[in-house]
Amino acid sequence: MPSASRKSTPQKPDGTSDGSMAFNDTPRIDAVTQGCRDFIRSLTYEAILACTVYGPPMLFMIGPASILTNHSLVLIALNSLVGFGMSWTIHCMGHRLLGSLPRAPQRIHLSRRLRLPVKLSLGQLVWMMEILVAAGVLCGIAGKRFFGEDVATSVLLFSLGLVLYFLPVYLSKLWSGRYYPALTLLSPTEDVINKSFPGLRSFFP
Repeated sequence: MPSASRKSTPQKPDGTSDGSMAFNDTPRIDAVTQGCRDFIRSLTYEAILACTVYGPPMLFMIGPASILTNHSLVLIALNSLVGFGMSWTIHCMGHRLLGSLPRAPQRIHLSRRLRLPVKLSLGQLVWMMEILVAAGVLCGIAGKRFFGEDVATSVLLFSLGLVLYFLPVYLSKLWSGRYYPALTLLSPTEDVINKSFPGLRSFFP
């Protein structure tokens, strides 16, 4: 008598079998991507904004810091490459996540009465604050470089750097309080996270 038939194994289009497809039809996520998504889930939009504004400029300044500290050319190139890669990754991920917030251009207030003469979208505001942070870090690095030669110039650069470095905190507080008070309470949805961070390969096309 013929033996009882066993359950057939799913086959690929080319006719070969693949038992793993019977358990899951979706592609597996690498551990790094899953870990990054879990970390993003724990953040509010306010924290994401802060990471996007401060993370990329500080990492990008690894290269200029190497130049001012008289490192070798090879080390300067290596530091610049690593700093740029990390800063660009955080920059892209942050802008993708913040892209789910309202994008309508708004007036940027410097105080209750004083405001900039132009309207900026959230993306443009983040770019502006990133530049301010980068300028502040550069002033601090330059101030340290001139500390042994000209103390007055060094103190001036340090002071200017501190103002530029912490100005984005003040601007973001004014912006969120006036246009988006829920920024400190809301977190990205699962759909936003998956679309904004599909995987590490999305940052290196």
